[in-house]
Amino acid sequence: MAYTDANGVDLSGVSGRLIQTVDLVKNPAPQAIATDTVNGHVFVLQVESSATSPAGNLYLNRIDRETGTVTGSMQLKGFGHGLSMGAEPSGTDTYLWTEVGPLHVNYDNGVATSAFGKAVTRFKFESGKVLDGALIPAAQKFTPPGSTSGTGPSLDPVNHQVCVMYHKDGKRHFTRYDATAAAAGSWVPVGTTFVMPSGEDVTPAVPSPYPLQAKLVSQGFTVLGDVVYSYQWAPYDKDNNPTTVPSEFPGIAFLTSYSWTTGARLDRQVVTNADGLTRREPEGVATEVDPATGETRLLFGFSNTVPGEEGERDVTIGWYPTKPAVDGVKVLADWEDLTLEPGVTPGSQPPRGRLIALAGTTYLQLRGNVACSPGLTADSRIATLPHRLRATHLTRQNVARNNNTGRCVCRIETDVTGALRVYGATSDNAITWIDFDAVTVAWR
Repeated sequence: MAYTDANGVDLSGVSGRLIQTVDLVKNPAPQAIATDTVNGHVFVLQVESSATSPAGNLYLNRIDRETGTVTGSMQLKGFGHGLSMGAEPSGTDTYLWTEVGPLHVNYDNGVATSAFGKAVTRFKFESGKVLDGALIPAAQKFTPPGSTSGTGPSLDPVNHQVCVMYHKDGKRHFTRYDATAAAAGSWVPVGTTFVMPSGEDVTPAVPSPYPLQAKLVSQGFTVLGDVVYSYQWAPYDKDNNPTTVPSEFPGIAFLTSYSWTTGARLDRQVVTNADGLTRREPEGVATEVDPATGETRLLFGFSNTVPGEEGERDVTIGWYPTKPAVDGVKVLADWEDLTLEPGVTPGSQPPRGRLIALAGTTYLQLRGNVACSPGLTADSRIATLPHRLRATHLTRQNVARNNNTGRCVCRIETDVTGALRVYGATSDNAITWIDFDAVTVAWR
């Protein structure tokens, strides 16, 4: 049943895409996400493998939100696991809020397997820099009173508040602070503390192709106004079903919203975005204000196995809109130019694409036309879609082409890579132009 919260978020509704299958600087999966929309950055934390380094080391990726290109990175030694993160623009710089040591370390047979930062800190992103958490002055760290293990901050960009999650008395606690005051070292709570209700880590009974583990795994949190969003994962229970559960299908993702004021659960939904990823593991949640439209959006991330690799992971980030539909239509990505391949040129109207949602279904729309010189004589890649338009499964439609001996239709297809390919050209029947104006195809 659909529920729209005070921020305008409907967790059962349509969702768009920010970036898709972006390779990170190291192999392990992403952990936390945040964005600086003023300067056009996406930030992604990932844990450095404990097999090659001490537990608690992180890598921080900076990604161009328009192109998906990694534009810089930092190594964070002794910071923790990357439970959550906030990104705060300051002029042309970005300051990150993350957890930091001292570390709460977990061991397996005497070997450290994971570590979580007990404190919170704020630092400027400086590409190429190695930042050692042990060398950060105590005055620049904050440990919530009574915290017993790992912490994690998130940033509410609308109300300019830092929310710190910490563990106390066996429960997860959340306290908000004014971001400006906290950056100056004054950590005075704003309002009450939200305590996660008991039993919220029990895996719900939902349709699943394979048995699920009994307890949900926390994959991040964020706060917007008086709504707390918790991102969770129910992994497929491969340990108890080793012969029936395939490792490439990791489980089911959930987003749950809570009222800060009452503590009650508002909604819980299965996240269906990016359903075509090979290894779709939920990683990170955040909020942002869209730089183009001013719309507040709820972001959520997934990691995926890089095609052709076994241990290398990438990141995909989707988002929920908060603005209502206009005449029944929500624009999830406005018109953007396609990047054309060599030999393919714009026709009378440059080829462009957008995403819209109508009656609960998301559609990819294309318009414009292209000329192909000297003509396509075989199946060919003709363009690349922007990240905002890329589907995670095969999407296709027939389109008009030049009429040659009665053959006037060809097929176009796109997939998780964003490549737009055309099928139907032959050596004796070249395609010299293609028209996209009739393209409206279900995107997911």
